[in-house]
Amino acid sequence: MERSERSGYNSGKQFGIVLVSDMSKPWSRSTRYLVLILALITSALLFYRARALLGPMAVSALLAFVLNPLVSFAHERMKLRRALVVLLVYLASLAGIVLIGVVVVQVISQQTTSLVAEFQAMLQQIQRTYLDHPWMVMNIPIQPALLFPQASAEIAPDLLQADVIFQIFQATTTNFGWILVVIVTTYYLLLDWGKLREWFFSWLPEGYEADGRRLYEEIRHVWRRYFQGQLRLSVIVGFLTAVGAFIIGLPGAVVFGILAAVFDVLLSVGPAIVIAIATAVALFTGSTTLPIDSNLLFALLVLAVLSLIQMFENIWLRPRIMSSSLNIHPAIVFIAIIASLALAGVLTALVIVPVIVSVGIIVKYIYFKLFEMDPWENW
Repeated sequence: MERSERSGYNSGKQFGIVLVSDMSKPWSRSTRYLVLILALITSALLFYRARALLGPMAVSALLAFVLNPLVSFAHERMKLRRALVVLLVYLASLAGIVLIGVVVVQVISQQTTSLVAEFQAMLQQIQRTYLDHPWMVMNIPIQPALLFPQASAEIAPDLLQADVIFQIFQATTTNFGWILVVIVTTYYLLLDWGKLREWFFSWLPEGYEADGRRLYEEIRHVWRRYFQGQLRLSVIVGFLTAVGAFIIGLPGAVVFGILAAVFDVLLSVGPAIVIAIATAVALFTGSTTLPIDSNLLFALLVLAVLSLIQMFENIWLRPRIMSSSLNIHPAIVFIAIIASLALAGVLTALVIVPVIVSVGIIVKYIYFKLFEMDPWENW
C-alpha cells in the first residue's frame, strides 16, 4: 500500500502534478493555544482602540431593542415588507425625538432668557441700593464700587476668539458624527438583526448551536424584563411628579409629569434637567394654589418636592422594581447604579443592572459546563 502511494506520488511528480490529501493537517495543542492567545490579545487591542465606539454602539443597540417589537408587530399585522416597516417606524421615531427636542430646547431657552434677565435686574437693584453710595466704616467713607467690579463685563469678545470658535465647531462636528453613527447603526440593526443573529449562530461549533440559542433567549428575556421594569418606574415617577406639582400649584403640572416620565431613563441627568426647568418656572410664575408671596420660597419648595421624589425613586423604588423584574437583590441594584454613576457615567449606569444579570447567566452556564453538569436543569 505504501509502495503504491509512493509510485502514484512519483508518477504524478513526473507530469508536474503533486497529489495532496483533501484533509487539512490538524493543529497541535501548542499551536491552538498560541493562536487563541494571539486572537485574545488582538481582540483586546482592537477593543481598546475602538472604545470610543462603545457608547454609540450601546445606544444603537438599546434603540433597536426598544423599537424592534413595534417593527415586528407592524410587520406581522400589516403584512408589509420589513424594510418598509423599519423605514416608517424609524422616521416616525426620529420625528418624535426631534419634536420633543425642539419643545424642550424652546422651553429651556425661554426660561433661561427670563432667568438671566431677572438676575441682571436683581444685580442692578443691588448695585443701586448698596453699591452706588459710600459705606461709612468708623467714620471713613469707602466706595463699594472699588471693591466690587462691574458684574456686567463684556463676554462677547471672548466668544469671538478664533480658538473658542474652533473648539465649538470641533465639538459640534464630533457630536454630529456620533449622532449619525447612532442613526445609521440603529437602522441597520432593525433591518437585518435576524440575519446578524443567524450569522453569529453559524460560527458556533457543531453541537453547541442549541446552547447558544438558549443563552440568547435567556439574555433577551432579561433585557425585556428590564425595559418593562423601567417603563413601570417611569410611569410611577411621572405620576408622582404630576400629582406633587399639582398639589403645590406649579403651572404645567401634567407637562412636568410627562417630562419626568420620559427623562427618567437618563437616571440622574434627566431628572436634574426636569427639576431645573420646574424650579425656573416656579421662580417666575409663583404658586397657583398655595398662599406663598415670595417666588423664591416657592421655587425652593418645588426644588425640595421634586428632589424628594427622586430620592424616593433612587433609594427605594428603583432597586425594588428592578430586583423584582430581574430576580436580583435591591442592594446590588442600588450599589451597581451608584458605582456606575460615579465611575463610568450615565450610559453605563443605564444598562449596568441587565448587564450584571446577563453576565451572571453566562457565568452560570460556564460553571455548569466546567463541572460537567446540565446547565438547563435548574434554570
